[in-house]
Amino acid sequence: MKKHVCFMARWDEILSLPVQNPPTLEFSSADIVWSKVEGWRDNIDRVALIPFARVDDFVRGESNNKNCPTRFHVEARRRRSPTAPYKPKVDGILEYILYWCSFGPDDHRKGGVVRPSRSTYVPKKKNAGRPNTKRGCTCHFIVKRLIAEPSVALIIYNEDKHIDKKGMPCHGPQDKKAAGTCALFAPYISEDLRLRVLSLLYVGVSVETIMQRHNESVERQGGPSNRDDLLTHRYVRRQERSIRRSTYESDPDDAVSVNMWVENHQSNVFFHEDFSDSDPFTLGIQTEWQLQQMIRFGNCSLLVSDSRFGTNKLKYPIHSLLVFNSDNKAIPVAWIISPRFTSYNAYKWMRALYNRVQTKDPTWKLAGFIVDDPLADVHAIRDVFQCSVLICFWRIRHGWHKNLMKKCLENDMRVEISRRIGQIVDNICQGQGDMGLFDNFLEDFVDESDFMDYFKATWYPRLGNWIVALQTLPLAGQETCAAMEFYHNQLKVRLLNEKNPDVYQRTDWLVDKLGTKVHSYFWLDEYSGKDDFARYKKEEWVSGLTSWRKALKISDTDVVMESASAKVIDQGRAYVVWNPGSQFGICECNWAETGNLCEHMLKVISIWRRKKLGFPSMRLLQYQKALMSMLERTPHDCLIRDQAVCLAVFVEKQLNEVINCDEEMVNERSEEVSNDVVSCGEMEVEPSSICISPPGLHSVDEAVSSIFYT
Repeated sequence: MKKHVCFMARWDEILSLPVQNPPTLEFSSADIVWSKVEGWRDNIDRVALIPFARVDDFVRGESNNKNCPTRFHVEARRRRSPTAPYKPKVDGILEYILYWCSFGPDDHRKGGVVRPSRSTYVPKKKNAGRPNTKRGCTCHFIVKRLIAEPSVALIIYNEDKHIDKKGMPCHGPQDKKAAGTCALFAPYISEDLRLRVLSLLYVGVSVETIMQRHNESVERQGGPSNRDDLLTHRYVRRQERSIRRSTYESDPDDAVSVNMWVENHQSNVFFHEDFSDSDPFTLGIQTEWQLQQMIRFGNCSLLVSDSRFGTNKLKYPIHSLLVFNSDNKAIPVAWIISPRFTSYNAYKWMRALYNRVQTKDPTWKLAGFIVDDPLADVHAIRDVFQCSVLICFWRIRHGWHKNLMKKCLENDMRVEISRRIGQIVDNICQGQGDMGLFDNFLEDFVDESDFMDYFKATWYPRLGNWIVALQTLPLAGQETCAAMEFYHNQLKVRLLNEKNPDVYQRTDWLVDKLGTKVHSYFWLDEYSGKDDFARYKKEEWVSGLTSWRKALKISDTDVVMESASAKVIDQGRAYVVWNPGSQFGICECNWAETGNLCEHMLKVISIWRRKKLGFPSMRLLQYQKALMSMLERTPHDCLIRDQAVCLAVFVEKQLNEVINCDEEMVNERSEEVSNDVVSCGEMEVEPSSICISPPGLHSVDEAVSSIFYT
């Protein structure tokens, strides 16, 4: 009876411990506060509770120990079937995992001890393969998933030192006998190097080239200093052979093949729902690297939705979620594949994605979510991500401009139609227009039958939803449009390049290529050493600057303003831009003819607004309108109003500082894009800066006058 009471007291103490969730992508035992409780056979166990979903992060962090780099493998595992009956015991276990340092537990050194279960091991005459990997290390820990708390993992860590049974260091820098051997480093290469090798192989770089560049980098640093420097030709060749022999078609039935892919890539799937009577097939793909980028660049920043890709070619369209990196280029952090996106279904996969990010970093929070579809479930987005929602006009502008260039042959008519569309959109965004403006537009240009037939058939039925969205949601800026167009072109070149178009009707091909080749291209875009392979780049490697960033490199002196057009000198060639100052301008460059916002139009817009030759941007007008609406609605507590005004003044001062800095740099004509900044009327406001409290109080009257009457 006494032992039973002690046993219950022990588990009561364990279950009362706090669940620790460090806000880093990886964490180790040094980042956790350990508790000591009475264990088996009167031992004292070091225990801690962490979220079960973060066990892999703990294993990676513990492996990346700078004092003793290693790798932990699963030595033993026991799982209870979810459907198996069990008694609700306080110590009931759903899953038991024993992680052991990969330098143990067996000892293959001379005179070492091998466990009886491994008595069939015969020492080889030569240390081929991975020598010195089994050195009797006793470091290990146990992970238990309890029935009482299925979402929590209990870690029992008693042997935390990398020593053998004699108590001596057996690998790493502290082991003197490991000098000059692989035992000095970790037993395997890092995840970063593994991804680099796989990405280079997927995009077509040869094994010999990868090894040549790797050996050159090791020589430049004076020899190997970590496990990655010991990359072997044999390992790279084996990975290349595995890629060459792999196939996307696991089964002739497409649905069965996709289900097999999901089972084999559980770590890359954050949501999966098969066809049912009420819900469509939905598959959410996110690799570990994409999750890291979402946490890194999405926190206190923007998440952008590219809701329709491949609608006309692919069996199921792709919904991409994007973040902006330090160069404001779009990085895909998740792909969702589904034949249709219903509101209820979208809420489920968004909630699953948000929960996955929150498990990694509980402090992660979005500043804004940008949609490109007026039918997007705004209420679900606000409910899940707890942030503001903006609308991006890039898709409809791209479609109109592209077909206008195709179907209207006279340039003067193109310019007039484009100018009229720009005026209509501006009026609608200001709440001064409705469908009547488009009806008049169709009547005035009825002679341009090709473009008008396309406009009425494709866009006229959707205009009502777009008008409501543009009048109720804030409008995203041109830099977002430029980044979206650049990503859309990248995905098109990298995905839709198959010689056999029949594969586009198979979902297993789509998920396989997204997770391999397409993912590799975007991973390499962020790889700092990608220039070492510049001579091997193909068309799919298309990268570089967005149109917005290219516009920043054009000097103001290379732009000549005329009455109805502007001339831009770019790399020794002159380009004419009609309808200057409008995002519906017309340019004669190749990028603009395909329907995109080119750097020449964006540069002209920048100068046009800086010189106040036209109306300010719609975003600035919406910002002012929101402030005026706030000031007109006096809250019950006047302090709330004063605080809101102070915040607005703080943002306005930040914008003025950027404007002044921009003017100085334009005069100096800096060549570095990273040093270029933009003016208030055209810049993308950093959302995290808006969330900062203002440093001081200001007069309300002074604030209003400084914002609206200067």
